[in-house]
Amino acid sequence: MLIFFAYTDGLINEAASLLKAALDLQAPAESAALFAAGPAFLAEVMGLFEYNNIDVEVTSPLGQFFSAKGQALLRRLEDPGVRPELALIERLLREKEWVMRCVWGEETTGNFAVDGDLGVPLTLDGVSMMEEDIGDLGDAQVARHGESAMAQARADVERMSFEQLLQASWPAFHGTALFIFVARCNHSCAPHVKLLFPGNSARLTAVALTPLSVGEELCISYIRQDENVQTRRKQLLEWYGFVCSCPRCCQEDSVAVRRTQKRLK
Repeated sequence: MLIFFAYTDGLINEAASLLKAALDLQAPAESAALFAAGPAFLAEVMGLFEYNNIDVEVTSPLGQFFSAKGQALLRRLEDPGVRPELALIERLLREKEWVMRCVWGEETTGNFAVDGDLGVPLTLDGVSMMEEDIGDLGDAQVARHGESAMAQARADVERMSFEQLLQASWPAFHGTALFIFVARCNHSCAPHVKLLFPGNSARLTAVALTPLSVGEELCISYIRQDENVQTRRKQLLEWYGFVCSCPRCCQEDSVAVRRTQKRLK
């Protein structure tokens, strides 16, 4: 444990020194002031990033590449060397499809059902069993179930035609992005704007939910909006460090207070 703490401290100090060195090139006086208390400023920057980053998915270019490559080779079957290359691509695509059916589920991508509001397509895990399906099975039974499912997935993939393999989907690239516009948007439990990622890309689109006036602040919701005011405020305080006082929270809070007062009477 002490070794871990020492390693972590060293990593933080190194990252802080690199950030300070980069800032020193442009504003040495300001950089010195920011890092006067050591690497604490780095922690603040990382914390702000965690508050403002957004999970995004970008469509993998590999699917388009192999589709174009395979179609081109099919048109040149009589050329020397084409069939061996086509066989290699087919074997690769079958292995990719089998691996996806076996292990490429929510646990692998990190995209759980909660992301559905952002339009993130969820993938299917063809082998893993939900906890309620496992029940009291022993390790040997679970292993046999997994082996059977993997064998079934292999058989299903082997029955696919080459054209079907070319059209099969590839796992999207999953990463983190920081959008300056979004980082500047404040929260409201009755937001004016909703964020969308059209076409499963890294391009972000802000859509107005209500008619907007010139100079009106654009607000988004940092959390799910279907919870009650107590739950929303608790989440915002724990996750973002503030007590929400948006019009919706104030109205619902006052209604809850009045109901409580009536019950007390």
